Amino acid sequence: MGLVGIATEKILSSFSVFLFLTILLLAVARRISTSVLLFGLQSAIIAAEVFATAFQEKLPEAYIVGALVFAIKVVAIPRAFFLLVKRLKTVRDVKASTTPTQSVFIAAAIIYLSYAAVHSYGGAVHVPDDPLAAAIALILTGAFLMVSRKKALMQMLGLLVLENGIFLAALITTFGMPLVIEIGIFFDILMGLLLMGIFTFRISDTFEHLDVSKLRKLRG
Repeated sequence: MGLVGIATEKILSSFSVFLFLTILLLAVARRISTSVLLFGLQSAIIAAEVFATAFQEKLPEAYIVGALVFAIKVVAIPRAFFLLVKRLKTVRDVKASTTPTQSVFIAAAIIYLSYAAVHSYGGAVHVPDDPLAAAIALILTGAFLMVSRKKALMQMLGLLVLENGIFLAALITTFGMPLVIEIGIFFDILMGLLLMGIFTFRISDTFEHLDVSKLRKLRG
């Protein structure tokens, strides 16, 4: 590995530290707006990792993917979330089923488990430990947010965090997927968000709240 490759690997490892920081901050965030901003920051870090990988592997199409990540996940999706929150006029608290302290401990445990998994199996795929651990931690954090947050908007955000982890894992293990596949994935994300946005509006119009835990009362 040349000097450029070593430098790029160190940069990717440094980016992973910031991703772990966003995971911990997401765990303690009490407002939807704060969580959305953290998701945008997280996506910006991943976009930077895409550009670093494109530079290291000399993949011109990866620059397009990085630009798409930035445009969609850093700019478009957070803006759409803020507009959605404004139009729904809902309480902006995340309404978690766990306390901030419990959430931090769970997030720390997720990071530890991610490193344990990478230490056990990461050597077989010959990829840097830190970025792969960050990808696994993002996947688990997204699942945790979807389970522990009662607001439909936060569950949508959890799904996006989970997708960030899958995207990062694919980037690290395959050094970038074909451009056509990446564009298809982005299209699926946008369509999924559109459907979830419509579903959220329907919940708000019908029940005048976005707390999905209250929907359990509808069971016969």
